[in-house]
Amino acid sequence: MLKILGTLTIFFCSTVLFAQPWKTVKIFKPYKWMIGVNWSAIDDNGHPIERIFDLGSSWNIAPFPSKILVDRYFRYGWSAEISATYGILKSNRIINDTIGIRSDLYNIDISGKYSFYNAYAPRHRWIDPYFTFGGGYTYRPSANTTQHAPTVNLGFGLNFWIINNLGIQLHSTGKIGFTKHASYFEHSAGIVYRTTDKTRTNGYFGVRKNKWVHGKNKFKQKGGH
Repeated sequence: MLKILGTLTIFFCSTVLFAQPWKTVKIFKPYKWMIGVNWSAIDDNGHPIERIFDLGSSWNIAPFPSKILVDRYFRYGWSAEISATYGILKSNRIINDTIGIRSDLYNIDISGKYSFYNAYAPRHRWIDPYFTFGGGYTYRPSANTTQHAPTVNLGFGLNFWIINNLGIQLHSTGKIGFTKHASYFEHSAGIVYRTTDKTRTNGYFGVRKNKWVHGKNKFKQKGGH
């Protein structure tokens, strides 16, 4: 459990250290709501750190979109997200050091989310790195572990905005349980769509264009009449 937390913490700190922030006094609000549909992969082999990239024998990848999410943006990069996942633990994958176990998996998470979008805007608005933290509940009715497992979650991800408000999301979450073999990784990839806030002007929330007017004299550009 501590190894999962340590690995994700190191990754998050590296992202913060190498980011090159773009300072602005303006409050940029990139979206109001975000919804997403993802494919998920559950890594529940009992050794998530040692075999973190063992796709062939550890990752349980659903053949159809199996995760939905709804995200509400607030201010200064902060938002809240709720997500639900359905997974299939396959009998030909390692499930907590055992082969031959087949079980469904149901999960719901509630997370706080911080986006580094402002650190890259306006130069690279197509990329949106972020981290998440929160809690969740996982139910595995037939697995060789605790059926009902509350978890503490820490994750990170990237949104790639390719066409206006449509993007591709990559995300990984370490889910830390409180009993043996309750911890696992969930990885996901899919499509996200965001709705913009109609109150923002020129890409900035609450900022309006100013006209320089002093009495009857209006500001004129060079060469103006």
